Amino acid sequence: MSRTWSEALGLTRANFQILAVIAGVFLLLPGILFYVAAPDLAALSAPGADAEAISAAIAEHAVPIVTFGLLSFILGHIAYMAMVALMGGDRPTVAQALRLAVRSLPTLIGAFLTFIIGYVLSFTIVALVIGLLAGMLGLGESGPLGFAVATLILLATAYVITRLSLTLPTIVLKGQRNPMKALATSWRLTKPHVWKMLAFFILLVIPYIVLSIVLGFIFGLPLALAGPEIETFGLGLVNGLLGALVGIVFSGILVSMYAQMAGAVKGSRQPAD
Repeated sequence: MSRTWSEALGLTRANFQILAVIAGVFLLLPGILFYVAAPDLAALSAPGADAEAISAAIAEHAVPIVTFGLLSFILGHIAYMAMVALMGGDRPTVAQALRLAVRSLPTLIGAFLTFIIGYVLSFTIVALVIGLLAGMLGLGESGPLGFAVATLILLATAYVITRLSLTLPTIVLKGQRNPMKALATSWRLTKPHVWKMLAFFILLVIPYIVLSIVLGFIFGLPLALAGPEIETFGLGLVNGLLGALVGIVFSGILVSMYAQMAGAVKGSRQPAD
């Protein structure tokens, strides 16, 4: 996985200016607008926010939250697909990369919905089976059993997500327009290295979480002293910049992984001029 990391950094460095523009427009800007348009909701994402207040706010503002979530999903994945296309070897222009991303969006949504439906059905069946077995064995609501089941579900979910992690580059770089075939291709490509990939993703997620918390506390207090409006905008800017940077690097990681596992030609792993 060290090769993946070094190649991803090389791709992002070589294309950083144009990637930063795309990430800024599609990843950073929507987040800042959310903080500006709904400062009361945005403030709840600050470190130390009350859990009950968060639940109440979500229940009260469910419609705008869902609307913003869907919009962020669409714009965010357009950005990811455009950045993957730009680093993928065919050297498209920005306009061509964005058009490709928009054309690929229905396939990606179809693959995402297929995953969600399959996950819900599988989770329901597993929960029913475990519940029946627990009842037959007289375990009831055993704490250790619940913890073990939750751990197994978490590991299984992480495993499946890792196996499907190359769906996006399969759609963009291979031009696959069938959601089921895109999922199947990712499942096949990741089979030989799934555990290495899972460990690699975990090693990326942990520092990201820690960095998010640290930045929240570092900037949270000074921004809070500056006033509520500046605080919400500042937190939105900090979180947005971090998310945009992570999005750029993650897109490079996907391109590198796909190029290696799909046996792509060497040119598909080289940064654009």
